[in-house]
Parts: sequence; C-alpha cells; structure tokens
Amino acid sequence: MKILEEDRGSLKLLLEGVDMGVAQALAEKLLENKDVTFASAVYDHPTKRNPILHVKGKNLKKEVANAVKAVKEEGHAFEEALRKA
Repeated sequence: MKILEEDRGSLKLLLEGVDMGVAQALAEKLLENKDVTFASAVYDHPTKRNPILHVKGKNLKKEVANAVKAVKEEGHAFEEALRKA
C-alpha cells in the first residue's frame, strides 16, 4: 500500500498486487464507519490494473488499517468455512 495523496480529510492509496475485489471490499467496510464520508476504488490505468482507494473523512489512516484487518479476518473466516464444507 502506497500513499499517493494525503490532504486534510482525504487519502488516496495505491494497492499494488491486490485485485479490485479486495479494494471494493475495503471501500465497503470503510463506508460502514461513521467517520468515513466517501470511499471508492478505481484502477490506476486500464493496462496496469492496480486499484486506487480514495477515502474521505476523519482519522483515515486508522480507519483504513481497521478496514484492512476486518477484511482480512472475513477472508480467513470464509476460507475456514470452505474447508469445512
């Protein structure tokens, strides 16, 4: 994860090596938080296909870290459920 832009109340992160599904899951998880007013993911370039996560709100670095942790835990829970099936 690389910070591309950081302004007061706005953060843009380059998510190299991650697909759009993970980026969208992060955006959705961020939008569940009352301190986040906007979250979206787009590709940096059609041929490179690295997602850029754009977030607006308060305490953004902390909220992104929490969202990454939550999505990671959900992924592990899903993987475990698949193994048991």
